[in-house]
Amino acid sequence: MRVGEFGAVCDVSLLDGRESFERARQFVDGGQLYLPSATYSWLTRDKFISVRGRGIGYSLVSQFVRDRQLLVVYLPELLDELSRRLLFENEHEVPLTDLRASMLAAHLQLPLLTFGGEFVENLYEHMRARNAWQLDVHADKSSLQAALELYKELATDLGVYLSKHLDNGAEFGGLVEEFKRLRLDSLKTATASVRKLAQARTNPGELSLTYVALDLMPILREYLEQQVVQPDILRSLCERALLLIAIPR
Repeated sequence: MRVGEFGAVCDVSLLDGRESFERARQFVDGGQLYLPSATYSWLTRDKFISVRGRGIGYSLVSQFVRDRQLLVVYLPELLDELSRRLLFENEHEVPLTDLRASMLAAHLQLPLLTFGGEFVENLYEHMRARNAWQLDVHADKSSLQAALELYKELATDLGVYLSKHLDNGAEFGGLVEEFKRLRLDSLKTATASVRKLAQARTNPGELSLTYVALDLMPILREYLEQQVVQPDILRSLCERALLLIAIPR
């Protein structure tokens, strides 16, 4: 099962041992795995950290970084602020490492690769996240390319849709459901196209792709009211509400 050359942002479940990391590399063969620089800085300082019960050691992860198998990437300050705001507004129920990884994946417009469903379940349970769409794909280049193009298209369209409702107090869950209803035909067409791509190929394995919408509206509405950022930046932040989370099956 491979994600071709597209790359992915790491969840901590990829870094708790060499076996997990090597398995993750199989999914990004020819691509790159990314980690937020703030997470790596924390690990560099404390040498050993625990996130969701997973122990992450500096010695192993730093070796991945030195070998350039793992690329540490700076998260823009505004997105890091968003991550910390989400942490406090959700009473620390979701680790800051997960929130930063989410914002980095949205910023890079790449999948967030995780092993198991715990990452997504936490977002649904503690952050009022909503399922915007779900798709199981063959882990080959053509299928993943189509799924990634759908993600970029949905992120842009959802960002435009949410930005239009920033100043009217509309409830986030209702907005996502209405957006799905408006896009239902095109989503079904895109899903059928991806599945058709896989029919002519040997199945290299599957990924479960979940397009998850995060509720950033309270924070972005505050930015709007206080005129913290320019309108074009605010629209860009609305696009960061959509994540593409990849879970090997």
